[in-house]
Amino acid sequence: MIDPKCAVALDRVTDYDADVIEAVIRAQIERLGLEGMFDDKRVVIKPNLVMKKSPEAAATTHPIVLEAMIRILKERTSDIIIAESSGGLYTRETLRSVYRGCGLAEVAEKYGVTLNYDVTSRHVEAPSGHTSKMFDIITPILDADVIVNLAKLKSHSLTGYSGAVKNYFGTVPGVTKFEMHARFPDYNDFGSMLTDLCQLILETKPTFNLLDGILAMEGNGPTGGNPRKLDCLISGVNPFNVDIVGSSLINVDGVIMLEEGKRRGFCPDSAEGVTVLSLETPADFAVNDFEKPDTARNFSGGSLLARLPNMFGGRLNAWLQPRPVINTKVCVGCGECERSCPRHTIEMRTNGKGKKQAFIIDDECIKCYCCQELCPFKAVKIKKNPIIKLIGG
Repeated sequence: MIDPKCAVALDRVTDYDADVIEAVIRAQIERLGLEGMFDDKRVVIKPNLVMKKSPEAAATTHPIVLEAMIRILKERTSDIIIAESSGGLYTRETLRSVYRGCGLAEVAEKYGVTLNYDVTSRHVEAPSGHTSKMFDIITPILDADVIVNLAKLKSHSLTGYSGAVKNYFGTVPGVTKFEMHARFPDYNDFGSMLTDLCQLILETKPTFNLLDGILAMEGNGPTGGNPRKLDCLISGVNPFNVDIVGSSLINVDGVIMLEEGKRRGFCPDSAEGVTVLSLETPADFAVNDFEKPDTARNFSGGSLLARLPNMFGGRLNAWLQPRPVINTKVCVGCGECERSCPRHTIEMRTNGKGKKQAFIIDDECIKCYCCQELCPFKAVKIKKNPIIKLIGG
C-alpha cells in the first residue's frame, strides 16, 4: 500500500493539450490513491497569478492546466472556487484584471466555475510556526474543505526556486505580502516563514499539489525569466516532496523552504528519498544548464557565493550581495515598484528630461527583489558586485 504523503506522481507532458493533461492528472490521482479526495467537498483552486502575464511567459498557471483540473473536479463536486491574491493590491478590480489577463477568466466562464472576488481575510494563529506565529489568510482558503494548488516550476531571484510550497504565499492578501518581506528581511527568516505558512495550511486542510513543468521559467524568475521546456507534470499531497523532486530537475538545492522542510521532517533529504510513481525517473527529466537567477545565492549547495553569509560580517556581506537597479532606458515611471517596495526605499523622481522614473535608495534596500518581480516592463535588473564577478560568481 502506497502512502500518498510519501509519494509523488511524475509524467511526461510535452504540450498544453487539455485532453492529454486531463488524462495525465486522472492517472496521477489514481496512482496516488486520491480518487475520493474531492467528493462533495468545497474545493478551492489556488493558481499562481503573481501578476498579469500571458500563459506563454511561463510565469503563471496555464489556463489549459486549470481547464483539465476543473473537468476532473466537476465530476466530483459542484462547489469549486478559484482564489488567489496576486503580487499587487487585493481588490476586486485587481483580481478581475489578473484573472482576465492570465487567461483564467475565460476558462472559469466556460465551465461555470466561481472566480473569487471576496477580498476579506482573517488572522490565523500558527502555533507550530518557528518564525511566524500568526498569518493573515484570504477567506476562501480558510473556508475550503480541500485546496488544489496549481503551482508553476520556476527559478526565483530571492528563494532560488519557486514551486508548490512558495505558491502558498499567494494565500496572504495583497500588500500584506510586502509587510512579510519587511518583517523578515533576512533570507533564512523569510524562508522559514514560508515554511511556517505551508505547515499551517497542511495542518488544517488536505491539499493536492500539481506542479507544472511543461513550460517552466529559468533565469530571473518568478516573472522576469525565460520560458524553458521541461515537459513534466508532478503531483502529490505533500508540497515539500513535490518540490524536492521539482528542484532536483533543475539542479537547485539549498532552497531554505526545503531545507526547513527537511529539518522539520516534512520531506527526505533528496529526491532519491521520495517514492516517485512514474514510468520514468526524475533523472530522465533533469537538465544541467538551467539558467539561475542573477543573485549572489546561486543555490548550488557548495559554492563560494552560497557560503557568503557565513564568511563575512553583516555590512560586508550586505555590500557584496547583488542589488536591484533601475534600467532608465526601459523604466516608464509607472510606479509599480514604488508601490510594491516593503521598506518604501523606491521613489519616483523627475530626471533631467522631465520624465518620472524610479530611484532606489540603496542604503535602505533589503534586497527582497519585489521590485524586479512585479515590474511589468522588466525595467529592474540585478547588479552583481564586481568582486563577486572576479571570483567567479
